[in-house]
Amino acid sequence: MPKLKWMIVPKKTARLILYVGVLTHLTGCASRTARMAATPAGSANNDYLDIQAGWRLTAVTPILKSGGYVLKTPDKPTSSNGFTLSAGTDFVGYEVAHYDVKGQRGGPVRVEFNSAEVTKEGKTQPQPQSIAPLFQVARRRIYLRLIYLIRISQADHNMAVVAAPKTDALDAITRQIQTNPAEGCKVDRHASCVWIPDGIAVRAEVLKTVDGVERWVDAPR
Repeated sequence: MPKLKWMIVPKKTARLILYVGVLTHLTGCASRTARMAATPAGSANNDYLDIQAGWRLTAVTPILKSGGYVLKTPDKPTSSNGFTLSAGTDFVGYEVAHYDVKGQRGGPVRVEFNSAEVTKEGKTQPQPQSIAPLFQVARRRIYLRLIYLIRISQADHNMAVVAAPKTDALDAITRQIQTNPAEGCKVDRHASCVWIPDGIAVRAEVLKTVDGVERWVDAPR
């Protein structure tokens, strides 16, 4: 099968597009290559999204022979300011899991697992639970925020889930993470913070009517 080539995209969305988009096309390919934007060294760009009732959270998890969730990345950039990602034979499939966000609009929410399915060798099978359960911090009603971090080294995490009973506590821990990502994500009596495992992509979605058809689309940021 021909290798897949991807255009360079804005660094803010590169990794989400890589995992959410590429994984749905990789199954069954023996040799796979994807292009992604490079992040300049020293970049500290951050963003976050407050999760609202009525949305859903979708997680895409690679399934690798070697374990873990991180696809192999190259040591050297390409000549076009991007990187070439090669999954090789280590990549065997992927899981897509959906979580419902319940509560009142603008208020605290709780997150409930809805469904999961695993795709391997072109075949998709439903699963009773996710292979990588997420959002345990939001099993009870709480304010919830996803914090997106642009990677500044291969050791950095990409996304944190922050939960707090009050919005001011949510803002305080967000500032801590933005100031010091390595040590800012922690649990205290005011708020909780956990990292999404590196390699798993999460996106928030909202149900909208598009061309007369209801479908899930990316939540506004």
